[in-house]
Amino acid sequence: MLRAVILLLRGVLLGGSYAGVFALGWWVASNTPAEVATASASTAEQQKALKLRRKLDKLPDDPDLLLELITTQLQQGDLQAAYDHLQTLHQQHPQRWRLGLLAAELLRSSGELAAAQQQVQQLLAVDPDNLPLLRLHCRILLERGEAARAEAMANAAWQRAQNPDMTGMDAVPYGLLLADIHRSQGKVGAADQLLEQMIDRSKGRRPDPRPLIAQAMLRQDNGDLEAAQQLLAEARQDGDPITIQWLDILSRRWSLELTRAPVQTPGAPPALTIP
Repeated sequence: MLRAVILLLRGVLLGGSYAGVFALGWWVASNTPAEVATASASTAEQQKALKLRRKLDKLPDDPDLLLELITTQLQQGDLQAAYDHLQTLHQQHPQRWRLGLLAAELLRSSGELAAAQQQVQQLLAVDPDNLPLLRLHCRILLERGEAARAEAMANAAWQRAQNPDMTGMDAVPYGLLLADIHRSQGKVGAADQLLEQMIDRSKGRRPDPRPLIAQAMLRQDNGDLEAAQQLLAEARQDGDPITIQWLDILSRRWSLELTRAPVQTPGAPPALTIP
């Protein structure tokens, strides 16, 4: 989570953007290594943070310094200080909703689910179809045990996105969000059916690799590594260079898993595993 927050922060402060496979949402997040913040910072890190704060006293509007300070605080595990700086920055620039999103993500990661949900709801009241906000709100609802509400919210957003009146709106990420919620609740059949529907719809238009990638990840989650590789190969044909590069890395990793998997004879009992 920490690395994802730092990358998001870099995009917010330095004008970066999201594209390509990151539109898949939680599937991508679940396939990247987790990083754990250290609660106690070293003396050198503390001195670095102190120097940055002194510089910011002289240059309070310098985005590079803000990025470095908040990143340092996140790496130190000082979520409270990072959150406070983000809140201050968001108050100074209320139009930059990603700052509010980051603050809500920090609240969620600290276990403050009710406060995180309240902050996201305030942002959604202004922009109800904002995809990153919807993703975070659904995740919070799932973590609070409100799966039905998360599913209803994602389904409503998916239906709105398919409305012909929503000109220029990319409906695919909303469908992926709903499919991922189905998956997270163990509704593999519902997730697969929705992805198949999305794949069929894209055939009559410009081919879209994203539903294929999501379906490949669904197959991989269920241990069908060969089918997952085949779907990745199909998605690769329609991907842009960045997506293709990412797919090649993912395919190689899954190939290693496939070679390490024990050979299973049809009808034979599963191999014994050593605890």
